[in-house]
Amino acid sequence: MDLTTPRLRLRDYEPRDFEAVHAFASRVDVVEHVAWGPNSREDTQRFLDQCAADCLVEPRTTYALAIVIRGTDEPVGSVGLHLGDLPGEAELGFVLHPDQWRQGYAREAAAELLRFGWEGLGLHRVWATCRPENEASARVLRGVGMAYEECLRDHLVIRGVPRDSLLFAMSGPRRHDPPR
Repeated sequence: MDLTTPRLRLRDYEPRDFEAVHAFASRVDVVEHVAWGPNSREDTQRFLDQCAADCLVEPRTTYALAIVIRGTDEPVGSVGLHLGDLPGEAELGFVLHPDQWRQGYAREAAAELLRFGWEGLGLHRVWATCRPENEASARVLRGVGMAYEECLRDHLVIRGVPRDSLLFAMSGPRRHDPPR
């Protein structure tokens, strides 16, 4: 899988991405608001192995893609769509190395993966969560057109502590409007 935007390339992970992925996935500030990490070297290798396995599943249900700045070939983050149990629905997620924060890359990557979800996968609803204190992620979600729906109390346990999540979602273009 390979998607491009004016500034980014979103592609499947490759074994050679290990050091670049570990550089962001092992950082406490990157994983502060998520249920995984900070990664050990073994965790990062398991992640890359899982990504490779996910690429082989037919039909594919997980799209965890490297965010690469065009003109380079080193991942600076990750963006993913994880198809849910209900047909046509998926969860969006993203992380970026702090050196790339506040440059619009998360929004650009998320918007492109959403476009692929609507056009390539025929999704009709995509949702995402973020911690209430993670204002930057909430801005990204609003920036791609998602609307806040509700606060999910004690939604995730992060490093042993139950944490709330804000639920954002959006519907894609309708494929078959009912007759009038």
